[in-house]
Amino acid sequence: MQPSDIEDMFNIESSHWWFAGKRLLMRRLLGERLRRPGLRILDVGCGAGATAVDFSVHGWVCACDRSRQALRYVGARGVADRVAAEATDLPFRDGAFDVVLAFDVLEHVADDAGFLRELARVLAPGGALAIHVPAWPSLWSRHDEVLEHKRRYTRRRLRALLAGSPLRTVYMGWASSAILPPTFAIRWARRLAGAESREAGADLGVVPAWLNRVLLGVYRVESALAVRTGLPFGVSLAAIATRPE
Repeated sequence: MQPSDIEDMFNIESSHWWFAGKRLLMRRLLGERLRRPGLRILDVGCGAGATAVDFSVHGWVCACDRSRQALRYVGARGVADRVAAEATDLPFRDGAFDVVLAFDVLEHVADDAGFLRELARVLAPGGALAIHVPAWPSLWSRHDEVLEHKRRYTRRRLRALLAGSPLRTVYMGWASSAILPPTFAIRWARRLAGAESREAGADLGVVPAWLNRVLLGVYRVESALAVRTGLPFGVSLAAIATRPE
């Protein structure tokens, strides 16, 4: 990500419907695992730090990112424990964490299978890994290029990736269901109109406060449905995987 994109994220991610909704969904999917005492939580690819702050109510959080600029923003949010590292070479001992968060990170790593093995290595037996990734390769756009994505995932590819790791998948499903139709419509309209400008930035989707509240309400409903029945489709995929005891 470019420095300006990280700054934009810092300015909006605490309350923005996309970021806040994603954190809400992943907390619901982790469920009872977040209520265990003395949790050690690793936030990999922590961005500007809102996720680390959110999850700090559940235990001790270490924020990890390759970007030192991002880590400075994380520190500005009051998160004391921050580590600069490459995703595929984490400077932690085996089994160091009870929960590992990797929200929209796998798509940035060329060797996603190796990265997943590294996440499994630092996860304690019985611990849980929470993953969120962009879906639908057909949705690829300038947005993905600006954010330096390597790929968007199909459900089959993510399932196979997890099956080839030392982890056991306990949940996999769609995320961000309601916004899929308009996302498809907007990106294909831009493509057909030749409006995918090389100068365009990421689709952060800043909206009026009232609409932000409405979209957060939609995410609350979706997160409840994801836990109970799963969602029929979505812009993203979410997964929970555990390291066997």
